[in-house]
Amino acid sequence: MNFAKRVLRKLKRMAKTYSPTRIMGALRRRRKDWIRKLQYRPQDTKVLANAVLFESFTGKGIGDSPKDIFLALKEQRPDLKFYWTISATTEAPEGAIGVMHGSRQWLKVLATAKYLVNNTNFPWYFRKVQGQVYLQTWHGTPLKRLGREIVNNKLTKSYLNTMDREATYWNYLISPSPYCTEVFPGAFNYKGRIIETGYPRNDRLVIQPAGVREKVRKQLGVADDVKLVLYAPTWRDFRRSPTGKWESVNFLEANLKLPAGFQLAYRGHSNTHLSHKSDTAGGAIDVTLYPDVAELYLAADVLITDYSSVMFDFTVTGKPVMFLAPDLPLYEEERGFYFDYRATVPGPILNTSAEVVESLSKLDEIVKQYKSKYTAWQKRYNSVEDGHATQRVIDIVFKDTAFKA
Repeated sequence: MNFAKRVLRKLKRMAKTYSPTRIMGALRRRRKDWIRKLQYRPQDTKVLANAVLFESFTGKGIGDSPKDIFLALKEQRPDLKFYWTISATTEAPEGAIGVMHGSRQWLKVLATAKYLVNNTNFPWYFRKVQGQVYLQTWHGTPLKRLGREIVNNKLTKSYLNTMDREATYWNYLISPSPYCTEVFPGAFNYKGRIIETGYPRNDRLVIQPAGVREKVRKQLGVADDVKLVLYAPTWRDFRRSPTGKWESVNFLEANLKLPAGFQLAYRGHSNTHLSHKSDTAGGAIDVTLYPDVAELYLAADVLITDYSSVMFDFTVTGKPVMFLAPDLPLYEEERGFYFDYRATVPGPILNTSAEVVESLSKLDEIVKQYKSKYTAWQKRYNSVEDGHATQRVIDIVFKDTAFKA
């Protein structure tokens, strides 16, 4: 990319970053956070409650690895009280109490629950109480660089300091593979205990509970003899609206006609939910708000993604993956990768809708063509995924009597 284009892109980004709308929104959020900080009283906690607070994407979802851990704990540790962080669009699962993110009740539970299970970070004002056990599950295997290792790191010093402090509170960090065990410490500046167990959320992709695939496909209106193609692109750091929302991403043509016998489903990234509209999916089945992505993996026959960590989870199933990445040079420059994307991904890298259609029409050929790459990929990134990650986590975190918080 030449110098003039770089400067122009930087100016456009700055205009969006410092737009009056975004600045006012940031100030309002900061004001709310300061009020919450005053209401949050971890220093007053004298005795911890025999309880677990589960959180997934700040309450925007009730899923990911925290959900699988919750379901198992509910059976194995009925002595515990279970709370789930919720939002205006989610509700706690059966057997748990929902606490609205940022509410007084949520702040109280955050300060008093013995166990904290999260797949992202708590707010900047969070302080772990002595005796609390914080399990960080994280939410994916990284292709793109994370945290302190992002190539063009635009994070503020205060945010980086918050990240560093948060990582010191983690008693355990789940790793799904030896690869992640190598990457996570540098990305998060984490020096604590890593438990290389596989992701609890992927247990179902190995065991594949009976009837789930059929149930989901019926719900989506997909016939048994149809190959379901799941298109799940990730968000872009460099694509924001003037109001600060992450913009939706869809590189497929609207109302794209797939080869006979194929049907398309579109899933937008959780970071783009605020800007998502039904027409974003084009003519595809819109599964952006479907609550459990693992069920979609089981229902699908093919995955199309770009740089999303869904590629690492989906290959646990052994089903084919394609990569629609027309902005690869830009994304690579902006974010940076941990490995050579072009040489490593276990499927074709595509640039247009026409190439997608062509690749699907010769799917059997492509499966054979990428077999060795696929096998090498699974060996490097899926070797720990055996369907028993959840139990290993419970045995270590919730039954480790030798652990001192």
